[in-house]
Amino acid sequence: MIQPFIKIRCKQILRATNGLGLFRIIFLIGLFGIIVFGLFMQTAKTPNSYLAVCAYMMIIMMIQVKRMDKQFLKIHFINSKLILLMEYSLLVTPLFICLIFHKQWTLTISIIVLISLIVNVDFKSRQKSLNTAIQGLIPSSCFEWKSGVRKTLVLMFAFWIIGLGTSFFVGSIPVVLFILGIFPFTFYEKCEPIQMLLAYEKGTNWFLIHKIKIHIVLFTTLSIPLIIAFLLFHPDKWYIPVIEYFILINSHIYVILTKYAFFQPNSKSSGAQAFGLIGAIGMIIPVFIPLIWLLSIRFYFKSRENLNFYLNDYN
Repeated sequence: MIQPFIKIRCKQILRATNGLGLFRIIFLIGLFGIIVFGLFMQTAKTPNSYLAVCAYMMIIMMIQVKRMDKQFLKIHFINSKLILLMEYSLLVTPLFICLIFHKQWTLTISIIVLISLIVNVDFKSRQKSLNTAIQGLIPSSCFEWKSGVRKTLVLMFAFWIIGLGTSFFVGSIPVVLFILGIFPFTFYEKCEPIQMLLAYEKGTNWFLIHKIKIHIVLFTTLSIPLIIAFLLFHPDKWYIPVIEYFILINSHIYVILTKYAFFQPNSKSSGAQAFGLIGAIGMIIPVFIPLIWLLSIRFYFKSRENLNFYLNDYN
């Protein structure tokens, strides 16, 4: 039963790529090659290889937590966890090859162990909404954050408290800041209905700038206490959280622009998801930040062109 399921996954990938167009597919193939090369270079050094593995495993963990077909697999397949293990093993193949080439045997074995643990993670989703005073502090215009925080508040708050409580460790705040920086990527996965787009009654430029501005304010509010705590204990290494914050903000802006460049009401655009991965990769391999800047400029104008169809009356 595993082989037919893998074939279904391959057909789903091919169907998704058909909607991207030839130019975008060629671009993504070339970009994938550059990413693999960057990963190959990062895994050659011992400290960087550990960071690359941690970031890669966190992405796999996020996929496991977010995927909606776990119950379907349990019902229809006896060996559902084996299917998940096969899928995640295929996803980490580039990392496997790089680590084996550089003879990083400890990390290679640790990946196998971590994937085996990740497939057993199964958070039970509850229909009960979590509404707190924190959601009330978030502006109504930033509904992505309201919805995202409602789903992830407990995890975000736990990591935030752990970061503050262990800020005397030099690596604590950077790791927690990185984890918190991943959450907003999931906030902008799905496009809102047209009615919510029109509710602002503002033009395209105002709309995009407002979205970026309010996101920067919210993420800065979340990050500043952690950065200050780091500076109190490690003033000589002030540049670490500052540079990380800068990289995260750039990646988030890129994701927002990508969402509206491929905006489709009430749906998840395959183009936005494919190009959105570049923003996540920019967090792992900072050398891709210049590429994110260039694509952000491209997607800003593409977002304007796309949103003008809906907001032209307010321009």
